[in-house]
Amino acid sequence: MKQIYFYAILLLSGIANSQTTHITLVKDINPGTKPSSPTSLFAFNGKLYFAADDSSGSNTGETDVGNELWVSDGTETETKLVKDLDGTDADSNPGNFFILNNALYFQAYDAGTASYNMYTTDGTEDGTNSFNNNFQAGIPTIVGDKAYMRSYVWNADFTDLTGTYYEFNGETFKELPDSGEGSVNVGYNAGYIALDDNSILFNTEYTIAGETPLGPELYLYNITDQTYTLIKNFGDDGTVVDGELEYLSMSYLTKLGDAVYFSFDGKLWITDGTTDGTMQVSTTAAIGDVRDLYVWEDKLFFEGDLEPENDTTVFDQLYVYDPDADSLTDITGPYNIERDHNPMHFAAPGDGYLYYAGRSSSDLHNLFKTDGVTIETVESGLIDNVDDIVVLNNKLYFEADFKIDFFSIGRELFSVDPSSILSASEFELDSSLSIYPNPSTNYFNVQSTLEGEINYTIYNVTGKKVLKGTIENEVINHNLTSGLYLLKLDNGFNSISKKIVVKN
Repeated sequence: MKQIYFYAILLLSGIANSQTTHITLVKDINPGTKPSSPTSLFAFNGKLYFAADDSSGSNTGETDVGNELWVSDGTETETKLVKDLDGTDADSNPGNFFILNNALYFQAYDAGTASYNMYTTDGTEDGTNSFNNNFQAGIPTIVGDKAYMRSYVWNADFTDLTGTYYEFNGETFKELPDSGEGSVNVGYNAGYIALDDNSILFNTEYTIAGETPLGPELYLYNITDQTYTLIKNFGDDGTVVDGELEYLSMSYLTKLGDAVYFSFDGKLWITDGTTDGTMQVSTTAAIGDVRDLYVWEDKLFFEGDLEPENDTTVFDQLYVYDPDADSLTDITGPYNIERDHNPMHFAAPGDGYLYYAGRSSSDLHNLFKTDGVTIETVESGLIDNVDDIVVLNNKLYFEADFKIDFFSIGRELFSVDPSSILSASEFELDSSLSIYPNPSTNYFNVQSTLEGEINYTIYNVTGKKVLKGTIENEVINHNLTSGLYLLKLDNGFNSISKKIVVKN
């Protein structure tokens, strides 16, 4: 089985403790530098489902079937194409996965019929089937044994669509019934979430004949009574942009306790499903551009911008709001991130940390973790553009690009076992080790704080020892091939490790 292990001393100036980690390439789905770009990663029944594209055809009989449905148990051999959903080389782009009554469903595009359809899968080709329902669904909210979702239904020539809400019991779809006098007009980015076991919050337009349309506002739908009730009219009358009315955005609806938090006009709001209980969270009033809300350990984590009176905006930092204490903490600020941190794609594997993708000093997203008080780098410099982090069997899986100098494998599927993330106590910092030239052609000068006889071991990117010995006159001679390596020094009491690069 082909697995690539990356060992490195991982440093980021200003972040708490740096980490060294053991990241595994699950499978190079699209060999070479072309990416398979695994997206929409979703864990279900001990397996990982996602969309990927093996344009090289190395897994599909040398035929490019497009971006299709894949499944993995976390091993290379069991990371496989499930099915070419439309039987063509077009992209089906499966996504919006959800679980209902212990079955897995998702949405994909069928190029043969030029329509979006809902599918179900058991992870096998024969067990992956389309409902042929010709609508583009959003990710549903689950209430009991039913799923509720917005959907756009395309007309016969695929030139126009209309939006409404649907109820799905696992076998059939029906338009959400309404006993009231209005009509629903679902916006493309309409948000919704279950408030309790009999009601759903919708950000939607609900127009009653003869009354002035309000635009998209916050409504509560009662499942039993089949009624829509206006909860909050935000007073946003819309502005005309390119001849169309544009309204302020309500997004990231997230349940915490008995309430729902959301972002409106970039500010953090809360609702309990009543008009009086729908308000801006005053403690967070100075924070704008709130997004990517995530609940962990009964607290709300999110990205936001500090807007101080001196107009020096601090962008895209990681904040945590504690509803019990009504307190707000900027987790990123004390560690002097050099640019917008832009935290996103949160996941909690149960080891006492919340993991996420964030920026350090570049535009690329690396892997970070937080205990809710401090943040630490898990990886920076080897793994770039971390995306779609999910948890499967207590491990983290994510899309990323391994890239160092001249070498890249493209965007592929990676994993990391949190138990393998070693603390900085096992390694000393870069200031204790100086290596030059780096990159090198045939030798390295090594200066370290270690005393006595110093042994060295060099590992390649597969974790294999390729050279070892004792340092003499602060020089290591080698005839290594071009590539990335890890140098480890050991005097019997302490050890130091550092990335090294060979260029011939």
